[in-house]
Amino acid sequence: MSGPKNYSMNRLKLGIEPVPASFALATLAKLLPRPEWDAIRRGVYRRARYRCEICGTDGRLHCHEVWHCNERTGYQWLMGFQAVCADCHAVKHLLNERDPRRVRHLGQHFVTVNKTDAEAFRTHLRQARRRQTELDAAPDRWQVSFGQYAFRVPALKNREQRKKYLGLERDS
Repeated sequence: MSGPKNYSMNRLKLGIEPVPASFALATLAKLLPRPEWDAIRRGVYRRARYRCEICGTDGRLHCHEVWHCNERTGYQWLMGFQAVCADCHAVKHLLNERDPRRVRHLGQHFVTVNKTDAEAFRTHLRQARRRQTELDAAPDRWQVSFGQYAFRVPALKNREQRKKYLGLERDS
């Protein structure tokens, strides 16, 4: 009898990417002027030869920001970008999905891309939820670093700017 399978979040081709809830809406795309963001994402698509970097499909792409979270330091770093199809992008952000039919569809996409089974998806989803809980344990401690793109990001001078940036306040 073999032991339980290990569906490590780091060893899959496509996985869910938990980020601290306090910065879940934090994106470089929201901070940069539209022409500057468009130049970055077009470069990402060109680098990927206009195909999803995960499943290989062509068609409409999304520019996914790849973040790394370190609980020890309290920093969330922008590591780079990936050209991804809508389904791969939705799997990465699956913890935000509330529609059970959509979750099932995305679970099937996860299984297909990773060449695995439904149990692997369920295990990965549980691991991602557990990781999300860990990241959310101390919401006020997180700082964001935009890495090599930091020089392009305008300073957020006060709480109101931070709230607007995080999507907690909308323009009137």
